[in-house]
Amino acid sequence: MNQLKRISVIAVIVLLGFAAVYFFWPRTVELPKMASIDDPQLPSITGETDAFSSGKPKLVAFYYTQCPDVCPMTVIDLLRLQETLEGKGIQEKAYDVILITLDPEVDTVDRIEQYKNQFDITAGNWVFLRGTVEQTEQVTNQFNMVFQKDREGQIVHGTTMYVLDDENQIRAVHDMNTGQAAVNVEQIAEHIDMLIK
Repeated sequence: MNQLKRISVIAVIVLLGFAAVYFFWPRTVELPKMASIDDPQLPSITGETDAFSSGKPKLVAFYYTQCPDVCPMTVIDLLRLQETLEGKGIQEKAYDVILITLDPEVDTVDRIEQYKNQFDITAGNWVFLRGTVEQTEQVTNQFNMVFQKDREGQIVHGTTMYVLDDENQIRAVHDMNTGQAAVNVEQIAEHIDMLIK
């Protein structure tokens, strides 16, 4: 019986040790530094150019307003992300959601405003960026985001989103909603939470 008690005590101590490591180990070491993004000077639809110098973690996604499926489904999921983060006690001022249009020739400021209103996006931490065609190509190259516009105006594009830390280093990548699976909102929320200082 004494032997059984000793084993039980040792097992409890080991489990407590693992729990302590899990809860007290620095959380950001779990996210690798994949690449560093040079501060793109893409203007927002409000005219500001400092979206990437906010000093906050950010989720970056590429979209275009005429996208029939992936982009709008992803936006809906990102609204759920905001609710999930609020549920964790994380205020919108602690992080940014940056959406960059892949079609600046069609996506005028007015069109993007309509798109934003269509989804009832009112949070101040959602930033919609629209550069020139050249600026767009430069920033997509930094993210290794591949896209191509056809003659009908449809854009075939990668479906990766990027979680950046406060120094604009890519720390995690996530899939957009392709129809086969929704955005993994819980995991993104966890990653953003890990990067908030």
